[in-house]
Amino acid sequence: MISVRGIHKSFDEKEVLTGIDLDIPDNSTMVILGPSGQGKTVFIKTLVRLIEPDAGSISYDGEDILRMSRREWQAYQNNIAFVFQNSALFDFLDVRENLSLFLRMHKKLTPFQMYAEVSRAITFVGLGDDVLDKYPEELSGGMRKRVAIARAMIKRPKYIFYDEPTTGLDQNNAEKVSELILMLKKEIAATSIIVTHDIKLMRDVADRVALLREGNISFTGTKDEISAETLDFLYETRGEYDL
Repeated sequence: MISVRGIHKSFDEKEVLTGIDLDIPDNSTMVILGPSGQGKTVFIKTLVRLIEPDAGSISYDGEDILRMSRREWQAYQNNIAFVFQNSALFDFLDVRENLSLFLRMHKKLTPFQMYAEVSRAITFVGLGDDVLDKYPEELSGGMRKRVAIARAMIKRPKYIFYDEPTTGLDQNNAEKVSELILMLKKEIAATSIIVTHDIKLMRDVADRVALLREGNISFTGTKDEISAETLDFLYETRGEYDL
């Protein structure tokens, strides 16, 4: 379980996170939902120490990662995969090299074993082996996102973090990403943590939901416990959401 207590973060004296408390159960999909500008990306990046919080604790299975040395944390990161909003593939590597980089650095595999792992991952996300020789700039946004998910799968992590995974995608690609999030959780029994403004994504994949507004959590529960009125308040709309 990931347990977050009292997380604060400010930039230039502007407080972005204002004391967040949150528990994320193992083998669940936790969706942190909120409109733009509420601190979602800052929060998810603090959970993996891409941004260091100013105060608070973040415990994975009872161990506070903020107390780990950088070397200890680097070793622990084999348990974690992060799917960035912009996919964050290495532009100077082709898809095959992007997917095999972790295997080359951390696994002792034969070339055949490495090829099998890469091929299995790219097939899992619905792409063909012909994609492996392409560079990220040759791929559509939806394809880049799928490759990023395949890269996460190859690590077989305990925790997968997704930052706005459907942003910028058309409806078909957004639905495919939702499907892959569910499939990957089942395939490797990972805990999934997703920050998004996408209500449909939340409906499709969430086991638990936390609503983030003005830098803090205003609600935690199941998606069935969220009322249309709550979403209207969160997104400052009136009568827009029919649940």
